[in-house]
Amino acid sequence: MRRVRGLTLIELMVALAVFAVLGLLSYRALAQIGDHRQRIGAELARWREIGRGMLRVETDLLQLAAPAAAAGSTPPPPLALLRVAESGNELRLLVVDGTRSKVSRMAYRFHHGRLEWVRWPGRLAEGRPSVDALIDNVADVRWRFVHNGRRLIDWPPDNALPTLLPQAVELELELADAGTVTRLVPLR
Repeated sequence: MRRVRGLTLIELMVALAVFAVLGLLSYRALAQIGDHRQRIGAELARWREIGRGMLRVETDLLQLAAPAAAAGSTPPPPLALLRVAESGNELRLLVVDGTRSKVSRMAYRFHHGRLEWVRWPGRLAEGRPSVDALIDNVADVRWRFVHNGRRLIDWPPDNALPTLLPQAVELELELADAGTVTRLVPLR
């Protein structure tokens, strides 16, 4: 009697189990790739936001203007760090608007967990400013000023000319999700 060649039921079950395991492993690998892609995309967007915010601050600091005062008056300081009760601090500056060659007042403030860019239409901080969020999810903002080889936490220093500018400004952001980021901007 001749024996018929073929697969037994057990061999068929083992083959199906192997293919099922391979399919499951492939599915998990693809799911992990998708998860990693989403997480990396979110982190990249966050670092892009931080980079854009730091570039905005650096651009404005490099356009600081110390205009002359009108006769018989004290000129407004081109750079001043104010301590604000509800937000901690606000760095106000006079910058030259390159498109219109006009001097305007701007500020950077830490408010409700974000770094905000505040703009007034004129040289003085009067009226209702326009406010844009630069960087969200900020735990703390610290400003330091390099002057005569020392780092100062207040600007302008006591008994200094109001038009005096520091040699550099340091911005330190403590971010809840990314640690501490520091940028030192040399002004001259």
